[in-house]
Amino acid sequence: MTTQPSRSFGRCSARTPEAGDRAFLSALYLACRPDLGALPVPRSVIEGIARHQEGLRDAGYAVRYPHLQSWLLEDGGRPVAWVLLARMDGGVRVVDLAVDVGQRRKGVARAVLHALQSEEAAIELRVRTGNEVARALYASLGFRAVGDQGEALEMCWSRNW
Repeated sequence: MTTQPSRSFGRCSARTPEAGDRAFLSALYLACRPDLGALPVPRSVIEGIARHQEGLRDAGYAVRYPHLQSWLLEDGGRPVAWVLLARMDGGVRVVDLAVDVGQRRKGVARAVLHALQSEEAAIELRVRTGNEVARALYASLGFRAVGDQGEALEMCWSRNW
């Protein structure tokens, strides 16, 4: 992942994550994986599985998107979200966007996407088919479904629509 200067997404400031952010990012990953939390095993085992899967995810992203931009979003100096972007011809791909459970439905994801829409000609992303809240947000911002892989829906937005 590349280091970049800080920036903002709406009311949130954004910076490159640092080693001290690992606990927040790991907790955020686990919060976005309710399937892991439902496993009938001790919490320490779930956290170990999550760390392993998080490492696999990061390695896969690094291979598929060699020039990632990773942003930790803060509101009032507190971390609230993480967004991972990959440049593409004429736009950007939102590789990952995760908002802290306590900050959801407060406009964080909308602010990120609005900022990107003001800067980019096109935006691509993928959303879990069952994530109705995120799908509704993307649709309200003009994203269209362009592919269905069963468990995930490929969506995009273009300034030219």
